[in-house]
Amino acid sequence: MSNRIEYSGYVIEPLTKPKGEPDGWTLEVRITPTNGRAKVRRCRGPNTYANEKLAIANCLEFGRQIVDGKLTPRVKPTN
Repeated sequence: MSNRIEYSGYVIEPLTKPKGEPDGWTLEVRITPTNGRAKVRRCRGPNTYANEKLAIANCLEFGRQIVDGKLTPRVKPTN
């Protein structure tokens, strides 16, 4: 089952992974425009979460806020 969602013309995909010291799951998403006209963005936040399910939910919300223009994180373009 995929955790990606389509939202306002973008596909938001959680890229969370386990992190050690401190233990937790990362906040990271890939945002892909559905029209293919803009670059794919990979965005991260400093937050960590106790489990994967919580991290995925927060990744999706993080992505929505980026798409809505409420957050402007540092962006790492991907090919």
